Amino acid sequence: MLSEILSAFSTEDPDNLRNVVNRVAESVDAEVAAILCEGQISWCIGLSETDQIQLLEQAKQQPSNIPIRSGDLHACWAPLGSSDVLFVGRLGERFDLEERALLRAMARSIELSMNMLRAVTSERQARNDAYQQATHDALTGLPNRRMVLDHLKATIDHLVADEALVTAVLFIDIDRFKWINDAHGHAAGDQLLIHISRILTDSVRHEDLVGRLSGDEFIVITQLGDRHATNELARRIIETIRQPIRVFGSELSHTVSIGISFVQPGDDPSVVLENADMAMYRAKALGRGRYANFHSSMRVLAQQRLSLEENLGHAADNGEIRTYLQPLFRLSDNTLAGFETLIRWQHPQHGILPPGSFLNQAEDSGLIQEMDMIVFETGCSAIAKWQQIPGLEHLRLSSNLSAHSLADPRTKERIKAILETTGINSCNVYLEITETALVEDIKSTASNIIALRNLNLRLAIDDFGTGYSSLLYLKRFPVALLKIDRSFVDGLGLNPEDDVIATTIISLARALELEVVAEGVENENQLDLIRELGSDYGQGYLFGQPMSIGDTERCFISPRRPHPAVHTTP
Repeated sequence: MLSEILSAFSTEDPDNLRNVVNRVAESVDAEVAAILCEGQISWCIGLSETDQIQLLEQAKQQPSNIPIRSGDLHACWAPLGSSDVLFVGRLGERFDLEERALLRAMARSIELSMNMLRAVTSERQARNDAYQQATHDALTGLPNRRMVLDHLKATIDHLVADEALVTAVLFIDIDRFKWINDAHGHAAGDQLLIHISRILTDSVRHEDLVGRLSGDEFIVITQLGDRHATNELARRIIETIRQPIRVFGSELSHTVSIGISFVQPGDDPSVVLENADMAMYRAKALGRGRYANFHSSMRVLAQQRLSLEENLGHAADNGEIRTYLQPLFRLSDNTLAGFETLIRWQHPQHGILPPGSFLNQAEDSGLIQEMDMIVFETGCSAIAKWQQIPGLEHLRLSSNLSAHSLADPRTKERIKAILETTGINSCNVYLEITETALVEDIKSTASNIIALRNLNLRLAIDDFGTGYSSLLYLKRFPVALLKIDRSFVDGLGLNPEDDVIATTIISLARALELEVVAEGVENENQLDLIRELGSDYGQGYLFGQPMSIGDTERCFISPRRPHPAVHTTP
């Protein structure tokens, strides 16, 4: 009998304790049997839920009889170790001494088997936990890089040339994730990662794989009907993730960029991921919040980008960041009003590089903050010097502030130190901020802008009309100046829509008592039109192209007269 009971145990099926309890009851012709562990019934046969409650209430006293609805149970209690117990109950005859001895022997055997079962279960759980930790991301629970590569290799191994479905890898990267961490803290960043992991999992089929490679990088491996369906999936993911979420009381507006690589039989899994990564960077270069498909030409561009990023990391330390100035003219009297700082990179091999060739990398790496301060300090030093010249006391300086710098509360102290060190008149300093940077997190942005405004600085919104154009931030922020984007100035007199937009911006500025600068003025017809519309200032190649500080001083400051290209008729 003992051997039959022990044979009912199986380490592969923990539920087999029910079978063991059944056999114990059968061995003594009992109607009820149960195992009680730590004051709770683990397994039970022959008792209703109501009767089980009655059993638990009597368990501490271990009486010889327990009343249930069908009569009195004659009880036998046999210990299973120090705290657990085997209960067997029978209607009718009481248990004799031989039966009680048999049940105690069975209990000892069950105890040994349960201990073995617990040990095996614990070991199995430990192995499962170790496997989970080795193959899955701890934060999101998604497969990690190791498992992604294993899954991708298995997928490629089973591909055939005439496969009906298209296999694709989507490389998903959160745009400006470092900015989110810096502005809101890593806890908020973690919540965003969990949120995006759920969106990705809900966006694909059960048989598809969603993984997290590292940081803010996710992977989707999917098989769909054609490439168009894959592109449509990427578009849906982007649109779903674009919806703002609230994290710790702050509303986050965020986007992702997606690179897509299509898989062929025999491909190397690591190369497939690299291809998708390159396509993702292409999507970022196109403006973020979009997707791009891999093309072989991207590998050459990726190598160039890698080389550029390596050099960019040393550019600030090596003194390669240059400040260029472009003049700003007051349209009412055609006089020089000030300058805007523009960044350039004096590359050791490629010479002077424009911002479009490196600013995205600078923003992604966080180097943009240091570059902002270098350009701002250099510009302040030059303008402060020129403000000492009679007639130029009110010369103004406009300098761009990136979203990274705007979100960092330390920026105020750095700017304050620069103002004090250079001695520039802060009332004539304008910080230019894009519309997108303003609305990425209005709450923290507002507090940082107010802190900057307390330094007697002015706030200018750059490229006004190209972003969100929300009247909310014109109300909440101490805005002093709007800049009409060059794309609208280009179409003046040619495109009625541009005329309407420029007119609306200037009318809005007038109603709010704000100044207006028209950017990108390149010919006299544009100059006449913006003056007619009522713009306060003009900036563009007609007035002067960006120059080094030395060239600017020789051209604009030393002669102390308007640039010859300026239109002078009333």
